[in-house]
Amino acid sequence: MAKRIFELPRQDQLTKEQRKVLRLPAEGQYLIVGAPGTGKSVVALLRLQALANTENVHFLTFNHVLNHANKYLVDEGFGTKMDSAMSWFYSLHWNACRQFIPEEENYQPKYDEVIKNFETHGLRLDGHSLIIDEGQDLPPAWYEAVESLHIDNFFVVADQNQQITEHHSSRLELETCLALDSDDVIELKENWRNTMPIASFCSYFYTDKASPKPAIPDRPSVNIPILFEYDVLDKVKEQILKEYDFDPSKLIGVFVANNLKREDWVKRLAKDDKQRNNPSPVIMTYSAYQKGDVNIDFGQGGIVVLNDMSVKGIEFDTVFIQTDGFRNISGNEESLKKRLYVMSSRAREKLYLFKSQVQNSVLEAILPPEGEVIRFVPEGEDKEIELELLKRRTL
Repeated sequence: MAKRIFELPRQDQLTKEQRKVLRLPAEGQYLIVGAPGTGKSVVALLRLQALANTENVHFLTFNHVLNHANKYLVDEGFGTKMDSAMSWFYSLHWNACRQFIPEEENYQPKYDEVIKNFETHGLRLDGHSLIIDEGQDLPPAWYEAVESLHIDNFFVVADQNQQITEHHSSRLELETCLALDSDDVIELKENWRNTMPIASFCSYFYTDKASPKPAIPDRPSVNIPILFEYDVLDKVKEQILKEYDFDPSKLIGVFVANNLKREDWVKRLAKDDKQRNNPSPVIMTYSAYQKGDVNIDFGQGGIVVLNDMSVKGIEFDTVFIQTDGFRNISGNEESLKKRLYVMSSRAREKLYLFKSQVQNSVLEAILPPEGEVIRFVPEGEDKEIELELLKRRTL
């Protein structure tokens, strides 16, 4: 595998907004909000490093893949301070109470009973600090249960337009839970991940009526997002493998709707009998069955196949999204838009979608129609730009 640049920026590479965040006192409760690519995870990790000498600091993420990616970016010594939010919460309860967390039928904790258990066993975490990445994907009741432990220091980064879990918190709910004043909430606005065409495509799915759409970054590119329609999947497979062979130092993400498709793509991509310019890529993946044992190397080029729920907070050089197989169980179109918003905003340089010519996809109905454009004036410029949002091609 070829090496890939995957590291935290230097202090001199940070934006004015990010430096302002890093100047916040070590003690207190703060909420950092911003769109994908604005550096929420970056400032959270840099805050962890700044609190290196603090014994009781805990860095929590929404899912195991993001936790694994974040660990890659910091020194090994921080690993014991980092975990997924729910794993940490369940372990905390077990270690203090020596019993499993009481749960609802949908496997969600019975938070009122958890709080009583904490109180019965006298568990207090005075002086502890929590840094929480993707904080919008934890419900208010989780924050209330944690606050019952007398934790005073919260540093939460979040984006309510990326709520793709059933149990989540809005920006207002986070501000209320943490009892925040306006000075305790800081917005990050500059997108440093996506190109101009990718960010424009993502903005089409922005649903947060309480906030203005994120600014489009001034990173022009000839690579407009493309939707490929295929008759056989092997044509898509060839497209993905050719993209990797073009530059093996790039990390490619293939996002799918469910475990069956994830397993199928892992097997399909691993079988390549064509002669290419470079060795075959390493195919990496993760599922919830692995219980947090993530074996994805973000510092090398390769192909990573993931369910859409596992991609929160991470980024890839190129992203392929299989639109087939998604379901709209709730009947809520907004939830589908948020899922597409999250998946598409993972792409740094290139974004491709693909769909079957014979199967219907619920995502097709919310994609930009052919010829749809966005018009905007880049920050600091006078001239309006017009960009096509999505090209359509047949494989």
